[in-house]
Amino acid sequence: EQKPLPTAPVTRGDLVSSVQQPGQLGYTGSIQLIGSRRGTITQAPQAGQIIDRGQQVYAVDQRPIPLLFGTIPFYRPLTTTVTGEDVRQLERNLVDLGHATFTPDDTFTTTTANAVKRWQKALQVTESGTVEPGDAVVATGPVRVTQVSALVGAMAQPGEPIATGTGTGHGVHVDLDRRHRALAKVDQAVQVRLFGGKTVAGVVRTIESTAAQPPATGPQQAPSQERQTIGVDITVTSPEAELDGVFEGPVTVIFPGDTRRDVITVPVEALTVVPGGAYAVVVVDQTGRHTIEVEPGLFTSGRVEITSPGLVGGMRVEVPSI
Repeated sequence: EQKPLPTAPVTRGDLVSSVQQPGQLGYTGSIQLIGSRRGTITQAPQAGQIIDRGQQVYAVDQRPIPLLFGTIPFYRPLTTTVTGEDVRQLERNLVDLGHATFTPDDTFTTTTANAVKRWQKALQVTESGTVEPGDAVVATGPVRVTQVSALVGAMAQPGEPIATGTGTGHGVHVDLDRRHRALAKVDQAVQVRLFGGKTVAGVVRTIESTAAQPPATGPQQAPSQERQTIGVDITVTSPEAELDGVFEGPVTVIFPGDTRRDVITVPVEALTVVPGGAYAVVVVDQTGRHTIEVEPGLFTSGRVEITSPGLVGGMRVEVPSI
């Protein structure tokens, strides 16, 4: 008597195909911190240091020069005689650092000056109520220092780089095979599989507009469209803690493909071929074994979409390879 084969349930639900591509995990962005103050550098940042809003970047003549967030370098003295977007940027930082409660605007008022004095008191510098160009370094967000240019004892000059670094967020760069270009869309959710198998969430941020052609390996090699790639940059949206300390290195990015809604699926191994070449599955129930012809559809993740009037969710089918 033939030994019964293992069975698996027939399920109904959504089936999503996907494409996996290798990528490189790292920190996002490239940031250069530029100083604007003259004097002797008395303290410098260190590689690996993370500098947040309000924290010291370096010191000149023993005066701490902190980091403020924004896009406009402080290029002029800010006093009660000026207006502009740089004033709004300063006020936004003063509010976020807890030195003011007003709504930021473009006008430097006596209220702004008083907030500046509170900020200067916290820094333990002269409480002038005005901001000079070299009083802060500006970047778009927190900076993870990777390389330091400033040297303790050297003379600081306006416009000289203090350090270079990255943002503190994590991202992945993928050279996506051009054949799969249609799967990548800006703001699309993707999955990032780390070394070891854990998966975290990501979102596509930018996609290059042109394909890169790898260098030919020989003088006679013709360009291969299949080998062309599109650069795709992805931001990891899962909390840093979910990375389990893995911040850099090779990863696999899973781009979702076609989706079939509310379909019947079985394990791929359940498919058999009957005489005549048609596909079928073997249903096992209380009355025995029944071979039912099916029409396969989308294959993905070890399952296959099938259609047949005789199949419903909850049935069990033979799966020889379990």
